[in-house]
Amino acid sequence: MIIYNSIGEYASLLIAGLLLFVMLYTKPKKSYVYRYIFLGNIWAIFAIIIQIIILHMASDPGESFNKTLFMTLLILFTLAYNGVLYYIFSYVNMMSIQRRRQRREFLLMYTALSACYIIALVVDIAVSGLYEMTLNGIDIAHFTRFYCIAGILTCIICFYASVTNRSNISRVIWHTVCIIVPAEIIILCAQIYCISTNHTVFSGLTYVPVFTLAFLLFHNIPYDEQSGCQSINALDEFLKKNAGRKKFYLMYAEFRMPTADNFINENDDEIMYIGLSACRAIENISPMITMYRLENEKFVNVINCSDENQARKYADQIRGVYDGVKAELKVPFNYLIIVEEVISELDRPLKVREFNEYISKRFKDQNSSYYYVAKPEDMDSFANVYDITVALKDIRNRLNLDDERVQVYAQPIYSVEEGAFKVAEALMRLKVGDKMYTPDMFIPIAESGGCVHALTCIILNKVCRAVESLEEYYDFDAISINVSSKELSHKTMYQDYLDIIERYDFDVSKIRMEITETAMFENYEQASTNMKILNQAGIQLYLDDFGTGYSSLERIMNCPVKTIKFDKSILYKSLDDDRMDDILSYMIEVLKKNGFITLVEGVEDESQNQYSVNRGFDYIQGYHYAKPEPIEELKKYFSRKNSF
Repeated sequence: MIIYNSIGEYASLLIAGLLLFVMLYTKPKKSYVYRYIFLGNIWAIFAIIIQIIILHMASDPGESFNKTLFMTLLILFTLAYNGVLYYIFSYVNMMSIQRRRQRREFLLMYTALSACYIIALVVDIAVSGLYEMTLNGIDIAHFTRFYCIAGILTCIICFYASVTNRSNISRVIWHTVCIIVPAEIIILCAQIYCISTNHTVFSGLTYVPVFTLAFLLFHNIPYDEQSGCQSINALDEFLKKNAGRKKFYLMYAEFRMPTADNFINENDDEIMYIGLSACRAIENISPMITMYRLENEKFVNVINCSDENQARKYADQIRGVYDGVKAELKVPFNYLIIVEEVISELDRPLKVREFNEYISKRFKDQNSSYYYVAKPEDMDSFANVYDITVALKDIRNRLNLDDERVQVYAQPIYSVEEGAFKVAEALMRLKVGDKMYTPDMFIPIAESGGCVHALTCIILNKVCRAVESLEEYYDFDAISINVSSKELSHKTMYQDYLDIIERYDFDVSKIRMEITETAMFENYEQASTNMKILNQAGIQLYLDDFGTGYSSLERIMNCPVKTIKFDKSILYKSLDDDRMDDILSYMIEVLKKNGFITLVEGVEDESQNQYSVNRGFDYIQGYHYAKPEPIEELKKYFSRKNSF
């Protein structure tokens, strides 16, 4: 009598059931590929249940054994197993962005593989019937070998797909594939051997652990083991589900401990004990409070109630816990607490987090504790910052050199010697929707977000186009653009610039670049190398904002800059201070004696203009002569060439 050992299938069913419970109960990271794990686990449970029924029927056929029902179950299992293989195969491949772009080809390929699988199944049924009735009972070894071989082939195809896509998948995924695929093949081969020798079935253990491991590695990090706080992924899932749909409050807390690494420090038992006690105290305030840990020193408490007074009461109680920590700790401890209602405008997790980061920057350098309740005007000012941030990231990712959101203005610069406008400075503007933003608003955001290089490339491209258009009909020397301090220290910052300039047909000297002295001396060696390369290419350099940094005349003499641009603050101080007037006169004299061109900015009235002329500045820039206008308007200021 053939009796099948199905303990492996029951173990697989238990693991799959627990996995489903965890996936439903926790708040995992629901990424693009999460659904493959979730649906794959559902299919796995379905397949295991069918397999258990098959094993019970094969172990005890009895007089009521129904061949049609049994064959139907065998076919149903093979189809369910194909579904399981599809979700495993899809998950492995769709972890790669490159494969996602080829999703149609992937579906066609798996459809073809499924068709081959079904054809092979039909042929096998016609030839062998999948199982055999013997004197000892029902032998399903052939049936088991059939789907195990299909599983082995899927493993091989998955491994091949990973090898060919190695450059587009992360190291942890690659290592996981290298470990799991051979292990799967070994288990499947063991299953083929065991079904024939001792009638043991454990095929569920070949696919349920795959889903479990993938979930544990990449999707389920819901709780911090020390503090009991949920993770940032769990917070994101909560915000996705509730932000903009229901009324609740959020309390952002940032801790500052100069003499300790973080709020919960494993190397300091006392700090850890106090910190954990605080977490438990906050949880005990109300079931409506849920704690999330963003980073070591940043926490969020969601107060899940709609009554503002009650929410404020809970927030005050939480603040009381932090004050207790501050009094109990022997090390300096300060906190920043921001309390806000999560209104409909904060409809995305990233937006909520950035709103709190935006407010927290106001208190960045303060050495004391703050408790701040967000106001409606905070949201109004943040909306502009957020819109700029989103637009800049999109501009960076698209890198369209003709992007209409980056607009070019220009301010003509007056030549004292020639009594005419010969050069101009290109000034960037950012248009987001119907709003226009100046550089002081968006450049700091662009620098912190890694978007400034894209902006510089775009404005350079547009200035080059304007220069090419103006050069044919108008007499001018050059148009300058500003180069960010973040770029000057980058090793290959010049390459993209030179590539853009080479696309156009004009004298390279028509393009000039302005750099700040602070940027130039932050990383002097690399900055100097980049400036020399640009200078050798024919691009004249301006030293912008001279007088606001920490340069010396001696150091400037060794820099490949041609024009020194004095900051307006020096001009204004010199007008009211005789000592500054003497210093300014001396600097101009020394610079001009050594071949530098001097330019002053910020000249707004006739007295400032006359002073600048008398001190010997070669060029004057300011509202007294011209305001910034769209670059196309430069033709109003440049002299037209003689047509003859």
